[in-house]
Amino acid sequence: MTERTINPMGCRLCGIDQRGHGIQTGSNGSHTWQKPTQQQIKARMAARRSAAKQT
Repeated sequence: MTERTINPMGCRLCGIDQRGHGIQTGSNGSHTWQKPTQQQIKARMAARRSAAKQT
C-alpha cells in the first residue's frame, strides 16, 4: 500500500484540494480553502518526490 501525499496546491490548513473543499470543520473551527504558502508548496513537492523514489 502506498502512502497518500498531499497535493502541493492543497489547502494551507488541511491539504485538501481546492475543488470539492467547501467549508471544512475541525479542531480549529471552520475554514474555506486557503492558498498554501510557498514554503508549504516546496515541502509538499519534496515529500512527493521522496515518496516516488521509494516505490
